[in-house]
Amino acid sequence: MMLRARREGEEPQVPDEQLRSNDQLQQDEMMALEAIYGDNIGLFCEKAGLRSFEIHVHCEIPDDLSVSAELFQGVDDHDLKSRFFDTFSVQHLPPMLLTCLMPLSYPSHHPPYFTLSVQWLDSVKISSLCDMLDSIWAQQPGQEILYEWVQWLQSYALSHVGFGDGIVIRQSDMMIGPVDVRAVGKIVSVESVVQCLISYNEEQCHESFLNGLHDCMICFCEHPGLDFIKLPCLHYYCRRCMETCSRMHVKEGTVMELLCPGDKCQGVIPPNLLKRLLGDVDFERWERLILERTLDSMVDVTYCPRCKTACLEDAENNAQCSKCFFSFCTLCRERRHIGDRCMTPEEKLLSLQDREKVRSSSSGKVDTNIELFNELVSIKEALRDAVPCPHCCIAISRVSCCNYMRCRNCGNCGNGFCYDCGKPLLA
Repeated sequence: MMLRARREGEEPQVPDEQLRSNDQLQQDEMMALEAIYGDNIGLFCEKAGLRSFEIHVHCEIPDDLSVSAELFQGVDDHDLKSRFFDTFSVQHLPPMLLTCLMPLSYPSHHPPYFTLSVQWLDSVKISSLCDMLDSIWAQQPGQEILYEWVQWLQSYALSHVGFGDGIVIRQSDMMIGPVDVRAVGKIVSVESVVQCLISYNEEQCHESFLNGLHDCMICFCEHPGLDFIKLPCLHYYCRRCMETCSRMHVKEGTVMELLCPGDKCQGVIPPNLLKRLLGDVDFERWERLILERTLDSMVDVTYCPRCKTACLEDAENNAQCSKCFFSFCTLCRERRHIGDRCMTPEEKLLSLQDREKVRSSSSGKVDTNIELFNELVSIKEALRDAVPCPHCCIAISRVSCCNYMRCRNCGNCGNGFCYDCGKPLLA
């Protein structure tokens, strides 16, 4: 780039004494620039007595700089009806890159050769900045000029190209006007400029957050930015609080409530972030509970009474397990009974309650009402204390203190199980 910007025959003849003076002045200026701008300066190089370097120049902008980009909907970009402006704010702008080569005749007779590259400006606007740098040298020839150039670019570049009150990017403004060979523009489209500005601003905002101190809105304590977890909803909390909150929900099984802790936010926490907060063991439990809660929320999902595998229920309230192939009625949880209507224990209880109401209002015998009432109470107690047989799923109540139970399902089962844990036992 420097060779393109450098023109043949422009290097003046300078006496040796002046060359030595220029060399010392250049050396002093480079040391001063390095002390002032630090990490923003790079690629110090000396070749054939020539010094070259590049410096990233950050424009001074207000806290929120408005950016308006002219975009088009549809294929025809010439249709004004499809035109609209996307407006957003940024707190950081990608820096300009000023690359300089100091000739032997600088600063006594000639300015530095330079190129100027800006990702978010078109070549025409960058060319106007190059012309302004030439004007600054013309006003004070024979003096060190690099610091003046950098300061002017930082303070006045935006206003010089008409962006003092906000950046406006139009495709029609690009490439209209003379282009300086020293202007390095990287703009391809308005969309590429928008993406560049947004990406850089997000990166710098994140970097600023990490380097600052912030209050956690859960524990109300101040922590460094590095100790915070930032959620996709843009709320942030300290890592310790997020880990404690996440593990508490997993332990208690309330995984559907494991969302952003902010009031009225309900923002989702990504699984990859949860895995870092929970660790492998708790994350596996979270995945399992999420699957179970999701299946439970589906009205056509039921569980096999034999192996507890999730099954899909058909329109006739029947299902077949894909694991053990048991075909069962989803109402009574027993073997499928085609042609016979199934009445669940709840339906049986409601039927008895209706019968009790009818007979209470009639002039029937008192003994009959008492008998029906006792039957109703017995069924309620049975439903309250009954444990399903793990083999045939019939409800069984314990009448003694021993936990060993043997199913008496009409002589068709006869298997034993533990009344306390519900697991099958050997006979």
